Amino acid sequence: MLLTAMVACAGGCEVNSFFDPSKTGYFGSTPVTMPVLDRIAAIEPSTDLWGETSSVTPEDLMPNDLAYRLHPGDVIELQIFELYTPGQFFPVTLRVDQAGVIHVPVLGGVMAAGLTVPELQQALIHRLSKKIMKNPTVTVNLVEGGALTYIIHGHVNQPGRFNLQDPTLRLLDALTMAGGVPLSTRRVYVIRQVAVAPHLQAAWHPESPQSRSKPADDAASQPPVDIESLIEKLKDEGTSPATPPSPGVWASAGDPPIDVEDISPSPVTLPRVEAGGDATAGTEPFVYLPDKKQWVRARGGNAASAAAGQDGKATEPDLVVERVIEVPYQRLSHGESSLNLVIRPGDQLYVDGPPVGYVYVSGEVQAPNAYPLPAADPLTLSRLIAMAGGLGALAIPDRVDLVRQVDEGREATIRLDLGAIRRRTEPDVVIKPNDHVLVGTNWFAYPLAVLRNGLRMNYGFGFLLDRNFGNDVFGPPPTNFR
Repeated sequence: MLLTAMVACAGGCEVNSFFDPSKTGYFGSTPVTMPVLDRIAAIEPSTDLWGETSSVTPEDLMPNDLAYRLHPGDVIELQIFELYTPGQFFPVTLRVDQAGVIHVPVLGGVMAAGLTVPELQQALIHRLSKKIMKNPTVTVNLVEGGALTYIIHGHVNQPGRFNLQDPTLRLLDALTMAGGVPLSTRRVYVIRQVAVAPHLQAAWHPESPQSRSKPADDAASQPPVDIESLIEKLKDEGTSPATPPSPGVWASAGDPPIDVEDISPSPVTLPRVEAGGDATAGTEPFVYLPDKKQWVRARGGNAASAAAGQDGKATEPDLVVERVIEVPYQRLSHGESSLNLVIRPGDQLYVDGPPVGYVYVSGEVQAPNAYPLPAADPLTLSRLIAMAGGLGALAIPDRVDLVRQVDEGREATIRLDLGAIRRRTEPDVVIKPNDHVLVGTNWFAYPLAVLRNGLRMNYGFGFLLDRNFGNDVFGPPPTNFR
């Protein structure tokens, strides 16, 4: 039986060597494919740091509308003609504060953020003509603006913040302006801010309910609305909203008093108060919550849904604050124009590059050492063993331990079968930074090595003389060659 196995192994059949387990491979004539694992689910948690990503959509290829709107932190220069001195302009340089307000002499706080430069100029003219002078002349110039910018970071030569001036700036152009990316780059992620519910916008934002319900020139001086006193005032004046929301909420003259405890939650459109104190019809929806005994603003634009919670509390809709767009860079760089999206203001571009670090190989390999990860292509377990000179004479391919850091301060170990990987019956594994690969052996490897070294055969079943005894049989090699 042993002789039969020896003959079969020495006869050139396409199987792995029984006497030398370190000689591994597929050696088959039929092509075979096998996936490569980027994550070992048995020991690693999900490594998807980006969460849910999306692909490029046709809307991402549309040009920008780069009408500049002022933003907190911008610096503007005002010139008001004959404000203090006849025949002369009064210049003043102002910075938009964090609330979006500029403080103009003689006018006080004026909401500027969210307005274009012409809109702010018209708002100042309106305020001045209403309170200070007739037919005022005002010029507004933007000195320093930082709202139209985007950020590039990751594996790029020149990361940083860039000004967005071209409404059709494409992703490839932006990456080129940053010094280019490595040719081995596989993915580029674009983190893009999306529209959120209006009530979450800053007060100065054009889509904010506060911004829509207040004139731009009086936004900074609006007094708070006292709902209860406003209701009493409107009752005394005999006024009511144009469309009463439901019977029993607004009383007319001669009606009996209303017990608010008996009022079911119902959306109410309350009027708002302008700067002068006059009540006008508005669009702010409110609901009355019986358990809290108070009126609250219905967020999300739907007062009924705000009060539809099972516990009587206002509920918020699901909101998406940002969107992560995953762009396959290899396809993009090879001319797939449908992936070359347009850069939007506030975009963050992250270039995902190859892993950086070292891997460690020890045990039964020819050259145990610490090896740097290549920058071009992913390194797999099989390639790492080849980089280390191959398996040693006592190596057992199915006894390969992979030690991997799976969390901060935690490592996990898993047994891998290199022989099965190379026979193409199990998938190969991508090696990551700080991985430690230990190639083991067993007790049977030693007698195999002794047998293999003591009894070497070629295909003609002739015995090979050991190099230590060759000179005794044939004599020393000649030395008189010319």
